[in-house]
This record gives sequence, structure tokens and C-alpha cells, in this order.
Amino acid sequence: MWKKFIPVFCVLVMGMILTMTHAFALTEGNWEFQLLDSEVTITGYNGSDTDIVVPDTLAGTPVTAVKSINLDKIDAVSITFPSSVRSIGRIYNGKALETIVLSDGLEEIGEYAFNGCKSLKNITLPSTLKAINAQAFDSCSSLEQIDIPVGIEEIEHGAFYKCTALKTIDLSECANLKEIERDTFSGCTSLVSIKFPVGIDTIPNSFCKECTSLVNVEIPNTVTEIGSSAFSNCSSLESIILPSSLKTLYDSFRYCDSLREVVIPYGTETILESFSYCDNLQALYIPDTVTKLSWVVIYESDNCVIYCTAGSEAASVCAKNGISYLTDNSVNSLITVLYNGKRVSFHAYNQNPEIVNDRTLVPLRAIFEAMNAEVEWDQETQTVTATRGNVTVKITIGDSKLYKNGEEIAVDVPAQLINDRTMVPARVIAEAFGANVEWNNNGRTVLITE
Repeated sequence: MWKKFIPVFCVLVMGMILTMTHAFALTEGNWEFQLLDSEVTITGYNGSDTDIVVPDTLAGTPVTAVKSINLDKIDAVSITFPSSVRSIGRIYNGKALETIVLSDGLEEIGEYAFNGCKSLKNITLPSTLKAINAQAFDSCSSLEQIDIPVGIEEIEHGAFYKCTALKTIDLSECANLKEIERDTFSGCTSLVSIKFPVGIDTIPNSFCKECTSLVNVEIPNTVTEIGSSAFSNCSSLESIILPSSLKTLYDSFRYCDSLREVVIPYGTETILESFSYCDNLQALYIPDTVTKLSWVVIYESDNCVIYCTAGSEAASVCAKNGISYLTDNSVNSLITVLYNGKRVSFHAYNQNPEIVNDRTLVPLRAIFEAMNAEVEWDQETQTVTATRGNVTVKITIGDSKLYKNGEEIAVDVPAQLINDRTMVPARVIAEAFGANVEWNNNGRTVLITE
């Protein structure tokens, strides 16, 4: 029976605490506050201004903290905090707030600080800010843009939960942010792009869950683990480059309906229910380093084929559970090449890309054929000729130049034979046919696009 009285008891205790807070509060003008030696903490506001300006001093003493302000009887549209304030607690019932002005000097935004400020459109976080606590901006559904200061050290769970208007988040320069927490951007349905901070090792559970507009994700090559539902229900995500540092994937990408191909980087060890219910997933490339693989890795992803090597753990799991798979020895490549978003296989050439003198060399024929060029080899002159449309490219082994329609083009690393395969710099050969070439260092991936 006593259990029935626990909720009532808790409410009574909270009521007593709040009553005691007000009982010990001093007042000046419309403000309630506590004087703690040489600092003032604001505990309430009794005014009716719609544009609220927090004072920098009360009782002749600097205001350094705002513990709480209740706006339940005021349709305040703006609130401005002075530079003396180092921490902000909770602003209750700020549903009409459109603008919040924070000044340099602020170091901490507290739990639920601006929770439910559904009209909030404008806020600039000061460069001095160190911590954004749990659910600080939860359900600020009109907030379209927020720039996280590079000096931030902590962002707690659910800090921007269901900020449904947010479009981009860039944490890449936040060098002091060594850990991120769960649900931080979960439910941000307008979020298109997110860049993660360099130095973190884990993307936590549900971090970007149900970000249904997300298309661009940049994960640094310090991340070793991607948690449960980290990107689940990101239904617009068509491709993802996983970092070369990755070791463990949980059920991280379930219900990602637009994913087409995923390359698991060499060095990854564990993959669980990672790509279940991905309706349009066609290919999952799994290297031999994966020694723990769940049979539900592509559960209900009915059109997906797993590419792996013969005798690998992936091949064994597929054979045992009736999962479609094909042998492709190039899944063990340390370097991935994508042409127009589709992985180029080097299985038929028995030679993976290699880095020589800081240049990525690739089997020439594999790239040319992926680009629909016709390739000829002259054994006597050790020359490759590739033709596509009205463009003809000639490359001779050992030569520091190539010829495009007779025009000489310098090559910083000459074409060379490795295991009897002609290897050429990926950038030079792709650009010879007018393609754009980029290098993604996080995933050690060459991106060739036309």
C-alpha cells in the first residue's frame, strides 16, 4: 500500500523545496534572487515585459547565474542575458520566445533550459560556452540554425531532441568535445547534414535517429563504434562512408530505406543487426576482419547481396542462414574506389589499390572499364590505350606523362606494373576523361564522379 503514496510524497517534497526557495528569496524590482556572498543567483521574475532584459547587478552585486524564470503569465518574445551571467538554469513556459540573446561570459546552459520554446528562431551561442546540458533545446521546433562554438566541451543527451527545423550541424572543429551523448539530434526531421567532431571514438545510441532528411554524414577516422539506432529511420540517407577506424556496428542503420551500397572498412570486427529493414539496399561488402556477424545483419533487406571472401565468417553465416552472397576478394582492400557512388570491384584483376609516394594507384583497366572505356594493351611498347567517345588516352609504363588526344599531361607518379597489373594514379586517370576526383581520408575512399 505504501507504494501508492510515493508519487504524492515526491510532489509534496518538491513543493516544499520550491516554497523554501521563494521563502529565502530577496526582491528588487521585478526580480527574485539569492545573494550568495559576492554573487547573485536569480530565482524568479514577477514583471510583465514582453522583451525581458536580465540585469547585470542586483543589490549592487553581479548577477552570475539564472536558476529559473517562469513565463507562464507572460507572452515574452525575447530575453537578453548580460555578460556577467555564467550559467542559465530553466526558463519555464517560454513557448512565445522568438529571440534569446546570450553574451560572452556564459559557460553553461542547464538541463531543460529552453525546453519547449517552440517559437524560438534566433539564438547565437557565445564563444565562451563550455556545456549544453541534457535536453536544453528539446522541442525548439522553429530553430533552423545553431552554430556550436568550437570551444564546447560537453553536449548532454537529448540536447537538441526534436528540433524539427534544424538543417545543418557542424561539430568538426570542436576539438575539446571528446564525447557525445545519446539522442542529441534524434527526431530532427529537417536535418540534412551533420559533421562529427574529430577525436570522438563512439557515436552513441539514437544520436541521429529519425532524422528523415539526413543525406550527408561525415564521420572522422577516430570513431571505433556506432551505437544502437544511431542512424535508424534516416530514410533519405542514400550512402554512408564508414571510417577506417571502425571496429563495431550495432543495429545502427535499421530502416534506412534509401541506402543502396555499404562498404564495411577493413579492420571492422563486429556487425550486428546493422542494416535490417533497408528496403533498397543492394550490396553489403564485408572484409575478413569481421569475425562476429549476426545473421539478422540484413534482415528484411530482401534485395541485398553480401560480398565477401570464400571461407570467411561472412560466407559461413550466409551459407548457414540462406543469405545471398558472392565471392569478392577485393573486400579486403584498404582503399575503396566509388564511381558515381557505386563501388568498383578489383576481384577480377587480383590486385587492390595501393598508395605509392602518397598517391593512390589503382588497376587501370578496372577504372577504365567502370567508366565504359575500351582498353587495349601493347606488350611490345608497354602502352595502354583507352578510348571513350572522342577521347583517347595513352599511358606507357614508367613514363611520367600520359597523352590525351595527343596532348601531353604530366603524371607525378608514373604508371607501373604491380603483380603484372598496370597501376596508375586514380586522380590523373579519371580526370583524363573529365571526371571529378576527391579523396575521403576518413574512409580512405576515392570518389570519382561524372
